[in-house]
Amino acid sequence: MAPMVVNIEAATPVIEHCHVLPINRSEWSSGAQNTYREVLGELEAWCRRQDSPKGLNSWIAEEAIRQSW
Repeated sequence: MAPMVVNIEAATPVIEHCHVLPINRSEWSSGAQNTYREVLGELEAWCRRQDSPKGLNSWIAEEAIRQSW
């Protein structure tokens, strides 16, 4: 049996970002700000339960929103 050849470039869909959030969070839409606060709250609660540092939570929440918005 001959080996199967797969063209990865053709099999991988191109993801286009239609929405780009402003660099400054104060310029985000209310929906993006609310989602950011929810994610940050969940991270803070998890850190409290795990007795874990919270230093990067704001950055992590912002990156999560930027990647999903």
